[in-house]
Amino acid sequence: MSQVRPVQLILIVMLIAAVFLYFSRLRSGLMDRLVVLLFAIVGIFMAALPDVTTRIASLVGVGRGADLFMYLALVGLAFLGLVLYSRIRDLEATITDLARATALNTARTPANPSGSASGPEDHAC
Repeated sequence: MSQVRPVQLILIVMLIAAVFLYFSRLRSGLMDRLVVLLFAIVGIFMAALPDVTTRIASLVGVGRGADLFMYLALVGLAFLGLVLYSRIRDLEATITDLARATALNTARTPANPSGSASGPEDHAC
């Protein structure tokens, strides 16, 4: 077994802190929690056993474990961007619907509902 490098400890502590922060501060569904936990476990595995990660990387045609991590991170970030964009679009649609409903509920009827306008032409000078 190789010697533990300081960067390994730093990465593992950061991952554990991020997962703790996520579970303690953010509301999420069961599937979101499972995905976060899975990513944390994979991240801890990659940080703790870089030699195994390098072997896995070479099996899939990537030179180093760090390169494999970067490729996976880029794909993950692209997916996260699409998910966030989708949620923002849904929220914008919901806000638009709420604004329309509020406008219709708070709309005032005209002061003269008969339809005749009382403007300057109605008054004789």
